[in-house]
Amino acid sequence: MQMNPDRDRKSREAFRLSNDLMMDLIAGSQVYALFQRGFDQGPNQPPDHLRVAVNRLCLFHAIVTLTKWTELYDRYVDVIPLDVRDVAKRLRKEIEERGIVEFRNKVVGHVWDTDEDRALTNSEVEERLSRLTKSEVRGFLEWVNNTGSEDNAGTAAGVIEAVRECIREVHKLSDADLNT
Repeated sequence: MQMNPDRDRKSREAFRLSNDLMMDLIAGSQVYALFQRGFDQGPNQPPDHLRVAVNRLCLFHAIVTLTKWTELYDRYVDVIPLDVRDVAKRLRKEIEERGIVEFRNKVVGHVWDTDEDRALTNSEVEERLSRLTKSEVRGFLEWVNNTGSEDNAGTAAGVIEAVRECIREVHKLSDADLNT
C-alpha cells in the first residue's frame, strides 16, 4: 500500500497545529488564573484598568486561538480521524454559535466595523463579549481549559488534545513530527 504524500503532510500539519492550539489555550487560561489569584490574594488591590487589561489579554488570546481552530477544522477535516470528527465539529459549531469568529473579526482584529462604518462603542463591545462569554469571563475561560482540574474533557483544550492524540495514533506520528 502506497502512502499519499499530501495526506501524510496534512496529517503532520494537523498534528502540529492542533498541538500548538492546545498549548496556546492552556497557557492563556493558566495566565488568567495566575493573575486572578495574585489579584485576589495580594495585599494591594490592583487598579481596575489592570484587571481589565489582563482580562482582555487572556480573552482576546483565547478568541484568536479558538478562531484558528475553526480554520484548522475546515482545512484538515479529511485527516481528522472519524473517532473524534464529531466532537471536533461540535467544538467548531459552538465557536461559531458563540460568535467567537465574528468577535475576532469585529473587535479583536480590527478597530473599525465596516458594517457600521465606525468604531464600535464600549457598550457594543461589552454586549458582544457578554454574549460570547455567556456573561461569565471566568466560566468562559474554564470552558476553554479547566485550570482547576486534571480532567479537561469537555473543554476546548481537551477536545483539541483528543483530536491531536487521535491524529497521532491513526497516522502513526510521534513528537518528532511536531517539528516538521
